[in-house]
Amino acid sequence: MISLRFFCLVIVASWISLPLVATDSRSASRLLRGELPPSDSNDAVISGYVKDSATGETLAGATVRVRTLSRGALTNSSGYYALHLPSGRSLTVEFSSYGYAPFITKITLNPAEERRLNITLAPSVVEGSEIMVETDRYKERQEPQVSRVKIRPAEIKNLPKAGEADLFRILQLLPGVQTSSEISSGLYIRGGSPDQNLILLDGSVLYNPSHFFGFFSTFNPDAIKDVELIKGGFPVEYGGRLSAVLSVTNRDGDMNQTKGSVSIGAISSRASFETPVGNGALSLFGRRTYIDVILKATGLQQSLTLPNYNFFDLNGKFTQILGANDRIAIAGYGGADNLDYSSDKAGSNIAINWGNQAGSAQWTHILGPDLFTKIYATGSRYYTNLTAGVGSEGFTWTNNIQDLSLYGNLEYLFKDEHKLKLGFQGSAYRFQFKVQSGSNPPSANIDLSPFYGALYLQDEWKTSERTAITGGVRVDGISAKSQIGIDPRISARYILNEDITLKASVGIYHQYLKLASNPNLSFFDIWLPVDSTQNASKALQYVVGVSTIPFSGYTLDVEAYYKDMSNLVEIRPNIISGNKLSDIFFVGSGRAYGIEFFLQKQVGDLTGWIGYTLAWTKRTFPDINNGEEYPPTYDRRNDVDVVLTYKLSDRWTIGSAFTYGTGQAYSQTVALYRALEPDAEGALVTVAGKRNALRLPPYNRMDLSATYSFSLFSDRRNAEFDIDLYNVYNHRNVWFRQVDASTNPATITDVKLLPILPTFSLSVNF
Repeated sequence: MISLRFFCLVIVASWISLPLVATDSRSASRLLRGELPPSDSNDAVISGYVKDSATGETLAGATVRVRTLSRGALTNSSGYYALHLPSGRSLTVEFSSYGYAPFITKITLNPAEERRLNITLAPSVVEGSEIMVETDRYKERQEPQVSRVKIRPAEIKNLPKAGEADLFRILQLLPGVQTSSEISSGLYIRGGSPDQNLILLDGSVLYNPSHFFGFFSTFNPDAIKDVELIKGGFPVEYGGRLSAVLSVTNRDGDMNQTKGSVSIGAISSRASFETPVGNGALSLFGRRTYIDVILKATGLQQSLTLPNYNFFDLNGKFTQILGANDRIAIAGYGGADNLDYSSDKAGSNIAINWGNQAGSAQWTHILGPDLFTKIYATGSRYYTNLTAGVGSEGFTWTNNIQDLSLYGNLEYLFKDEHKLKLGFQGSAYRFQFKVQSGSNPPSANIDLSPFYGALYLQDEWKTSERTAITGGVRVDGISAKSQIGIDPRISARYILNEDITLKASVGIYHQYLKLASNPNLSFFDIWLPVDSTQNASKALQYVVGVSTIPFSGYTLDVEAYYKDMSNLVEIRPNIISGNKLSDIFFVGSGRAYGIEFFLQKQVGDLTGWIGYTLAWTKRTFPDINNGEEYPPTYDRRNDVDVVLTYKLSDRWTIGSAFTYGTGQAYSQTVALYRALEPDAEGALVTVAGKRNALRLPPYNRMDLSATYSFSLFSDRRNAEFDIDLYNVYNHRNVWFRQVDASTNPATITDVKLLPILPTFSLSVNF
């Protein structure tokens, strides 16, 4: 692994020095062009940023199009585009993005001209506009990436909430995305467990993005600018996970005016502040629960002997435009859950706190109109601390993950035929896990500091107007294991006709981190790197799909997938000590396959989607279930989701969400007996049936919401009052089944989930 570290350092050094030796865009392009044919000297290129005119925020995924030439481009995640065009002709260029009025301009370019064209789009209310339907259709037809879903912040805000708007609850309503229960924020995507998802916030990895024992995610809805979920077949720039990628970008802040908002809800309150600073902006967002305050004020905490609990989030972002070619952004996040339970009885004190801290510094630099680079330096920490009991009889459990990473990529747009991307990643980890009872020696004491390195190369090649192929390879490894992962991946799209686009992908994925977890207690997650006793997990993914425009204003996506996975892990039961992976995990394999249907309407007063998933997920472990294949608990054969938002008037908006799914798989105790010893009654012994051989009743739930916009101490509508009904018809779904051995014979009872739950919130913008 020394050679791998050295290779990564060489790449980083060359990356930093590249802007110094490439004094202009053409020379920089020639540095990377290699054997590619030179571009036509008469061609010209336009490039720049597309931004929101009201706030100055850049717009990712905006469309730049010249209809007469059937040429176009999409802005990247930084809102930057480059488009090669012929010179000497009068051309009409159209800029558009969903929710914005299109901007159209006419230009005439000189031979070999490089024109910077930064564009601002004005926000608008979309009510069936034909041009927006055309924009969505063009974007969908041109996108080569399979399984990609974009979520807009408005979709998070307008849908029903369980006391708090939450990104993960919206994602769980998408086809192919499951959860273990309605009080869990874990995402089980296409047969993968939550640890197989790469979750990024402004480029930083979050290892446990959950609050309130998994009931909420750590993402503050007020802070979110852009959400991208790739459910499978993700490109080589992402690595270290098997199943999916969730990338969340927080708002840069308003570069034109100072503004803020306050939201007061039944469970928590939020506040935000944005202001221009220099040639950029500063944004701050905060959220805190006050369950503890309410319980103390009402006396319920003491009378019912309830624990003291709260959680909070803080987000901040500072952006600056340093010139025409350089931008920087510094982002930070901190969040924590704190629970404290104390009673007068000695040894009954319990304190648990867990949380995430993350930060990133991003530099984007334009080397030339067709050469764009981005470098990140990030840090992330996840921790869990548990103490129980008092004094010398106390029990402590501590877990720490630290991740310091440097990574970047360089995009080169060669005419309109090739989009090359070269990148690297280097991550220094530290994993700490310690379990100790009183003053006794620790029963578990792990402290590991491995290094992860990766290089990747990708080419998005438009072979014709109808066909595009994206191919790439990622090479990575970790110092804790003498194993190098080589992950080739390829995806393609073919435009069959104006309304039908075919897509497919195949790829190999490696994961070097393992997770020991309890699905009902997410704060007990323990991340560990692979070691000499176990190999990295591996997945081979296949995806095929079709995107259609069945009629105006609607899109229909159908995708089928198959995943073959090896070196998966399951935690061994009753672990009290261990210093290597083979002491902690069983090793097995798995497969997942299914088909998804996603009908979506994004234009008009009525918007939303209908999703249906038919899926199978299987696991095989030699040491579990007698080596026979079994379904994990999150295997769900059928899943139906209906999500609708309707704008009744310019003041009232209503939202609804309905979900139905096959019951969760579970293992049932089939017998109980006592192991008798001479002159004593032995312990109760349970005999379990086959692993997850039974199913709970089907799951179903409907939520409703209504939002009213009005003016509060202002001449504009600056406030919203939101009423939500969670589980509107009060169907108590079964959480799990438990055996009561105190009766004779033993009885089985259902432990049920939440009843109908009304909540409210008031939000004011200033």
